[in-house]
Amino acid sequence: MSERIDALFATDHIKVELTIRLGGAVMTVAQLSALGPDDVLTLDRDISDGVEVCVGDKVIAHGLLVSEGPGDRLSVRISGPAEAA
Repeated sequence: MSERIDALFATDHIKVELTIRLGGAVMTVAQLSALGPDDVLTLDRDISDGVEVCVGDKVIAHGLLVSEGPGDRLSVRISGPAEAA
């Protein structure tokens, strides 16, 4: 098939929900229930690792957290596409 997908469908109005994944942590239910204000969770990633940009469970790109959005909004600067699996 030589036709491009954007020629077959009007893709400019299809919305896709993105999720930004910072990292994760594993803890017991007892540890989780003991969390309170001002507690800090240590994630399994370094701040220099950046974030993952996901559609569903699939990582599509990598990025860095920045504060360049409108007002004081947290934003993601795309640093590159995800590696092909």
